[in-house]
Amino acid sequence: MKVHLRVSTLITTSLIVGTLWGCGSETDSSQLAREVELEKLRNEGTIIEKVTIEQYQVRLEVGDTHQLTATGIDSNGDSRDVTNELTWQTSDETIATITNSGLLTAKSYAETPQGLITLTATTINGISDEKQISISDNKVSSINLKQISPASGPIHTCAPAKVSADVTYEDGYISLNSIKNIVFSVDQNSTAIINDQGEIYTSSPTLENTTITGKIDNITGELEVTADPSSLNAISILVDENETDEVILNIGDRISLNALANYDSDVMNQAVNIDNSINWSISDTNFIGFSEKNIDDDSSDASLLALNSGTTHLLGSCGTKQKITSIVIEGDSQLNSIDVNDGQTDFTISPLQSINLTLTANYDGEPSILNVTEFAKWDTNGSDLITTKLINPGTDQATLRVTSNSTALGSALITVTFNSEVKNILINIE
Repeated sequence: MKVHLRVSTLITTSLIVGTLWGCGSETDSSQLAREVELEKLRNEGTIIEKVTIEQYQVRLEVGDTHQLTATGIDSNGDSRDVTNELTWQTSDETIATITNSGLLTAKSYAETPQGLITLTATTINGISDEKQISISDNKVSSINLKQISPASGPIHTCAPAKVSADVTYEDGYISLNSIKNIVFSVDQNSTAIINDQGEIYTSSPTLENTTITGKIDNITGELEVTADPSSLNAISILVDENETDEVILNIGDRISLNALANYDSDVMNQAVNIDNSINWSISDTNFIGFSEKNIDDDSSDASLLALNSGTTHLLGSCGTKQKITSIVIEGDSQLNSIDVNDGQTDFTISPLQSINLTLTANYDGEPSILNVTEFAKWDTNGSDLITTKLINPGTDQATLRVTSNSTALGSALITVTFNSEVKNILINIE
């Protein structure tokens, strides 16, 4: 039967090719390719019989881009993402354009009620779906925050949770499950933190209520969530993606840190990443430098840099659980001195301009130089002429950006301290 099916498929495809061959135009070539692809999908049973546009219930402003998606159900009854298999169109390309991958760009405001325009997504076999999206500059009138993950009940301490909002505008349009332009915050009496995607991370060892606030312009909405640690069974520490109780390093080695949590089986069936929830502490910071994970950057990790030989302990804690890993740093190198930007002590910048300062530690062995910018103490000595910001923490490119914050002229003294070594840096603003 398999051989017969293949022969039948070849015959059918040959008939299609034979029928369309000879016309020679670009349109005919496109039709040929379409018919061949259709026949292939029919024989595989993967031809789409229903398509649904998703992620469309949003309000955009001119200049915004928005990624639409679509799900299709094939002739086998299976569903799949068909976003890139469709022909996408908008009802008015002067208002919005859309690519074949479903990326929509708002070009101008629609004059229709609530700024609505129509989107159409069509499969290769002519199955389509239509939805409306809003492009308008009407202001927000209310924000209704809601818990998305988990959908109801308490959130599980340490595990990531998520909120979003239904945002109502002055013209009555409601943008569903939106985080667009929302500034999230949590009350200060809570261990909870929240990022700009509405993802919440908690770490309290006891039942904890947290009030989340979402704000757009002067409109706010509030939601209270409860974090419950009772289902948390254990946490584990991963060093360079491997679970371990002891790590042996050489001076200059940098390692990444991750953490996992295990919960009762009726809550979660597998370990959950808790990098944004775990609290890290080090028994002796003379031996290692610690870099925090950036909560708004999924690609970042917490990390350690071995600075001096010796032994210390890394403690990870979240909820009612904790885990300790021993850190042993080997090597005979001794710190000799520190330098800023290869030994400079005076710098000149113009008003409102910036300069990057990099602190290096000089050793008498290998490695001979380490970037220790983020592990030093930088003191601006009360100057109101400058501001400072750490750039690229957790990497060998870490640097301190010093910026003149006004048009005022003058000088600012910065004192930097690392392992009892001290340097004074003069920033002249001219």
